[in-house]
Amino acid sequence: FTLLFFRRTFMSGLFGTLNTARSGLDANQIGLQTSSHNIANTNTEGYSRQRVDLSTKIPYAKAGVGLIGSGVQADGISRIVDDFVRSQVRDSNSDYNSNVQKSDVLALLENALHEPSDDGLITQLNNFADSLQKLADNPELDTAKTNSVQMGIALASYIQQTARQVSQVSTDTRSSLAKTVLDFNEKAEQLVNLNQQLYDSHLSDEQPNDLLDQRDSLLKDMSAESNLTVSFDKYGRASLSVGDHVIVDGKEGVQTKLNVVVSNSEGKTQILPNGDETQPKQTIDGDFTVGDIIFETAGGSGEYNKLAVKSGSIGGLQESLAEVESHRAELNDFAKGVVEIENIVYSDGQTPDSGFFEITDPGDPALSIKINDDLVADPGKMKVGTGDDPAEGDNGRALAMAKALKSKLDYPVDTDNLLANYNKDTLTFNNSKEGLTIPGAYNSIVTKNGISKQKADNMASAQLSALNQLEYKDQAASGVNLNEEMSDVIRFQQGFQANAKLLNVVSEMLDTLINRTGV
Repeated sequence: FTLLFFRRTFMSGLFGTLNTARSGLDANQIGLQTSSHNIANTNTEGYSRQRVDLSTKIPYAKAGVGLIGSGVQADGISRIVDDFVRSQVRDSNSDYNSNVQKSDVLALLENALHEPSDDGLITQLNNFADSLQKLADNPELDTAKTNSVQMGIALASYIQQTARQVSQVSTDTRSSLAKTVLDFNEKAEQLVNLNQQLYDSHLSDEQPNDLLDQRDSLLKDMSAESNLTVSFDKYGRASLSVGDHVIVDGKEGVQTKLNVVVSNSEGKTQILPNGDETQPKQTIDGDFTVGDIIFETAGGSGEYNKLAVKSGSIGGLQESLAEVESHRAELNDFAKGVVEIENIVYSDGQTPDSGFFEITDPGDPALSIKINDDLVADPGKMKVGTGDDPAEGDNGRALAMAKALKSKLDYPVDTDNLLANYNKDTLTFNNSKEGLTIPGAYNSIVTKNGISKQKADNMASAQLSALNQLEYKDQAASGVNLNEEMSDVIRFQQGFQANAKLLNVVSEMLDTLINRTGV
């Protein structure tokens, strides 16, 4: 009985040591696998380094001795992430992309306005004014009349060209906005699917670290398109809002589809559902502005609300579109000013909308400005002198038309105000103290656009610097450090070898006990 008790007690201790060494082997093997995974993903974008969480196993009690350790266990593998820094990265990324988009669009508009330059619209205005001055110097010369008409045609043609280019910038910006909204909707759908995968992983008692990395990368991509407010539940599912509206409900798995307003007329709004330009436009009730992002209220009620997007590519494109449309309206007002000022002088204040210039589409003067067809057909009909029967050598009208381009007038142009300020006796306008000349009105458009672009450039540069710093902090926390990982590889290797050596020792002791003592 004594020998049997001795054998059981001694072998129980050795087998306990054996289990302890085996737990050490397992823990170091998991650690080695984790380091290997980190090293393999050193250059994987969006990857967060992982760390094995080790803890001491529950000890057991031995009479007369006390608690004896029973080894180590791996409790899980954690991602090393600073969620606060990642939230800051998303915010900064959103602001940066907003200003980049705005800068890009305003650069296109700057090219369309084409000033300052040697062959831009201001040059065309000066050429037209010079032709009128030359006509005033030679009022009876048909070639001088032809030259003035041709310079007028060139001016009208250049205004039309500029208007078409500005209109194209507006169209392209709306198209970019639609594509960005479509991409945002698709990413939101991906997030809904990822949320479900994360939930399923937790139900299976798995630690979905790589899925969480995909989730964070997706959220960063979405932050480039819109400002986001993000929250996570205990399963790692993300819920995100834009402004006050929830776009993705992580718990319910619900997504709100965003739509883009493309036109508005008399209380009827046309939208691109989901921002998809390949699908038919839909007409809804409501008074929205072109470029608005709207969503249908819950339950498919047919009622729509505007989404307040403050930054990201969507926000930047919306701001850009608003500026382009504003400058487009100013360009129309500029064209209207050219037409009405010259016509009032040319017609002795009778017909502001016809005479020398004409506008075929009152809703879009810059695109439809032209020279009177009769003058194009026969420039010799152009009136140069004053009155119905001007004396030979009378150049008053041509000279007044040239001077009118330098008159200071209030903008936006008001026809009644122009007529009231026109003096028929002197063929001049009463100058406004705060007014602008025709060239000054166009320069004002160019200058305002240049200031906005410079501001966007400066903001983008500042935001890029801030974003780089935040991404460096994120990389410092979550990025893979090869030196550190190789140090861990050596540490886990040595731990594994030490536990393996311990197994050999225990094996030899068991061999001695069983085969050589006769116990």
